[in-house]
Amino acid sequence: MNDVYNGPTLALLSILVAVFAALYLRSRTQRRLLWLLGWSITALRLSLQISNFGSHGLGLAISYLCLELGPLMFLASMSTNSAVRSGTFKWIAIFTIPMAVYISMHVLVPHQGAAVHFTAVASVIALEAIAITWTVRCKVFPVGLRMFFSIVAAPVCLYMAWTGEAMRLLSLIHSAICLVAALLVLITYRRISPGVVFTATGLITWGLPFFVMSAIPSSSPRLALFISLLNIAKAVTAIGMVVLVLEDEIRVNEIAQKRDRRARAEMEQYSKLFLAATPNRDFGIQYQMICDVITRASRFSRAAILLRNVEQTFQVFGSSGMEPSLAQALSAFARCLTARTMDENCRATSTALPQSMTRVFDLRGMDGNAEALRSLGVDSIYAIPIRSASDIVQGAVFLHGLRWPSEPLEGEDLLPLELLVSRLMAAHENNMLLRRVVQSEKMAGLGQLTGGVAHELNNPLTVVMGYAELIAEGGTDEVTRDYASVIRREAHRMRQTIESLARFWKASPDELASISVEQMLRDIEQLRRPEFERAGITLLLTVADGLPRIRANGDQMRQVLLQVLNNATAALKNTPANQPKQVRIDARLGQDKVQVLVRDSGPGFSDINRVFDPFFTTKAPGEGTGLGLSLCYSIIREHGGEIVLSNLQPHGAAVSIEIPIDKTTDTVFAS
Repeated sequence: MNDVYNGPTLALLSILVAVFAALYLRSRTQRRLLWLLGWSITALRLSLQISNFGSHGLGLAISYLCLELGPLMFLASMSTNSAVRSGTFKWIAIFTIPMAVYISMHVLVPHQGAAVHFTAVASVIALEAIAITWTVRCKVFPVGLRMFFSIVAAPVCLYMAWTGEAMRLLSLIHSAICLVAALLVLITYRRISPGVVFTATGLITWGLPFFVMSAIPSSSPRLALFISLLNIAKAVTAIGMVVLVLEDEIRVNEIAQKRDRRARAEMEQYSKLFLAATPNRDFGIQYQMICDVITRASRFSRAAILLRNVEQTFQVFGSSGMEPSLAQALSAFARCLTARTMDENCRATSTALPQSMTRVFDLRGMDGNAEALRSLGVDSIYAIPIRSASDIVQGAVFLHGLRWPSEPLEGEDLLPLELLVSRLMAAHENNMLLRRVVQSEKMAGLGQLTGGVAHELNNPLTVVMGYAELIAEGGTDEVTRDYASVIRREAHRMRQTIESLARFWKASPDELASISVEQMLRDIEQLRRPEFERAGITLLLTVADGLPRIRANGDQMRQVLLQVLNNATAALKNTPANQPKQVRIDARLGQDKVQVLVRDSGPGFSDINRVFDPFFTTKAPGEGTGLGLSLCYSIIREHGGEIVLSNLQPHGAAVSIEIPIDKTTDTVFAS
């Protein structure tokens, strides 16, 4: 009679095994592999039941073992706990060993003595321990089900093992595995669909033998009807799983299409951003606007753009979607990030996705600088590094607040942002280059103008000074001689201004020599410290160890540094009494250049784009000509270096001077 029902079922399952093999080859997931193994084992059991080999001895033992292992594969495939899922095959192997021992004790051992009996009981105890441990670790189960299994099911199984009811115990274990697998299908998919309904219904029906056989006598014709129903349940379960795979693929395709549409819409928003810097717009890139667009178009509700400043730390140039407390904490965190720390984190931290530029900063592994962010619930940040053409990290786009967290982050979600960051880096470098070009062109034009003016005014001033000298020497009355002295004095002051203009036009660094930057700074510190102390200004000097020498004109370099210190001193005169007055000088090695950074705690530059213009000054009339920083720019430019000005946050100013190192010496220095 069984052949009548098992033959067609075996043929159908064999076809479905081939279907599952094709599905696994299409997408090699662990769940599909377990389904393929489960149905292969179920088909093997049916073939053993049909053949004579499965009716006695080893064949019968294998058949009983397949009875339990087939549904066990389906149960194991439904685990959503990563800790359990990673060791799925280990759990299956651990469960199989005591199960095989128990079946062997009752099928292969002819004499059921005390040793065999106790071995079988010990095997059941091991099975219960494994099942309880797995149930506890697989936290998707409700607490009530865990308690039921531990308090009720385990003692019942142990009682059956002790009383020698082997077939009923195997039937109970089989039913329990099928019912728990059905429950996991409902918990895992959490939806009502044909695939879920067919699979869960088939597993539930497949798990009824213990209860039905306990209620229906073995001689009843209804038992044969139930056996046929079991075969139908197996086919329904297999078909349901195939439908589940198709439903998942349809859902994945729909999500992919939705993600693709969202990525295109996001890229359209980014393409509308104007990132080019123009001189008439103060060379500014609208970082705040970029952050606003990111939070509107991307999957992240919070965004911030950090860029490196002259202090070699980072500053928040724009942010969006952040509360004031979070923005303040992020700004403090950025100021504590050095260029080296940022570069190390961008290279060492794990990527958000394979083949992705985006990194994940785990703030829990960082020092106390991230404590304020962690206290606000920010434990990790997505960061897209902004790298220059020379692969130096110039900044980063920080992202947080992932929208739709249940939907996994994919490459399509990050690609538009990474393309935007690439555009942003190009715009940032173009911005810096445009600043230098415009400044150079402006200084070149002013240089030619001042050179011509100096040449044209020099001769008339010589005549004026000569006649004033004659009048002062040959004047007959005191008033005339006083007037002549005034003319001569003011003409001499005009001559000094013209000489400054001439130096600005052609600040050639004659008499270059190898100079120790550390010694020069120590001398300047010793010279100016008494003056700073009288003015109540704290002067701090820090020089990096092993700083290389530079090749420059010593007098001109001292003139530049003294001019910068004079400007810092003047800026601190109007500092409020409750605000500390401080000037810091830091000397360190950059890329083939020595950087001298002078910072003050004053109000900063009022118009930073005009500071280098000749005759531009914020001082009162008569206190300065406005040529100091212009001359400094010319001197540094002629030395092949660079001078950069910056306003600090929340107040203060910084002047960064970079001079190429002297490569003609054999000085050994530490990098």
